[in-house]
Amino acid sequence: MSEQGDVLGRIRETLKEEGREAAIEAIEAALKDHPEDGLLWLEAADLHLPPRSRGRPIDPDLSQCANAVRCLRSAVSFNPDLDEAWALGGLILVDHLGMMEDALEWWEEYRVLKPESPAPMIEQVAILARYGEYAAASKIMDSIENLDQNTLTKSQKRRTADVGRSLKDALGLRQKDVFRPQDPNHPRWEKIERYRNQKPVSQTYFLFFMIAPLVFVLGFIASAALAPYGARGQVATFLIILTAFFTMTRVSEPLFRWMNRNATDLDRALDIEMASGKVCIPENIREGRLHKSMLKYRPPAWIERHSRIVAEGQRMQRRWTTGFTSK
Repeated sequence: MSEQGDVLGRIRETLKEEGREAAIEAIEAALKDHPEDGLLWLEAADLHLPPRSRGRPIDPDLSQCANAVRCLRSAVSFNPDLDEAWALGGLILVDHLGMMEDALEWWEEYRVLKPESPAPMIEQVAILARYGEYAAASKIMDSIENLDQNTLTKSQKRRTADVGRSLKDALGLRQKDVFRPQDPNHPRWEKIERYRNQKPVSQTYFLFFMIAPLVFVLGFIASAALAPYGARGQVATFLIILTAFFTMTRVSEPLFRWMNRNATDLDRALDIEMASGKVCIPENIREGRLHKSMLKYRPPAWIERHSRIVAEGQRMQRRWTTGFTSK
């Protein structure tokens, strides 16, 4: 066994026998002797995060996220080929910390190292689309489409297609219809305020109360019409119901998005507050049920950091925009 493997083996044995705190102390001591070992830094990041569980995952708090990101920055600095470290760092920065400006730069560093990899570009497009920076996102999307599509995994192809459809729809909007939460006079704020106590419509609710009744009626008509055909009629009825359900679900996606437009716009405002470190959401909206509902979907570290931003109360500049520029 190599020296590196021996060190990692001892640390994992310490974790198993003495617990997480002892393992963190052991790896910190090992890093003093091997400060340029990327794998050790990656292991340290993993130890600073809650243990993986088979059931519902345990979300890290703000301190754990900060320590993990610090270790991951060192890991990719000393070993840029650690794809796992890049992926974990991007996940924490966006989903748990809301530091999307940092995430854009993080993925840009990865992109410079591996210009043919679609992973960093897909992540950048997703972040810029959340900002409403559709022109910048579309430019990077063009770069993805110019890559050899055989290098994309199935999940990457699926995600690229989803983001591509969203971009196509967004680019068809008039500029004034794109919500800019940093502008306190944007007309969308008035509509969000009007429905600030209306919770977003869940996918389950939409399917159960909007799609299911239509499918039920269609199935009833088909069953009555095909009853004389016996078993073949029953099979045909089942196929009609199945086809109708999937078709209606797909066709009704624009309606579902329209019903949740206020929630989607408020979600963008929250993202931009986290990215800028300043506030833009009016207090009367912040006190509404819609805002409180949106916070339920955010992890603890995100909530903790957002609470600090709101407590500081620094107002965002009206013309705030992302400082990221793709190289």
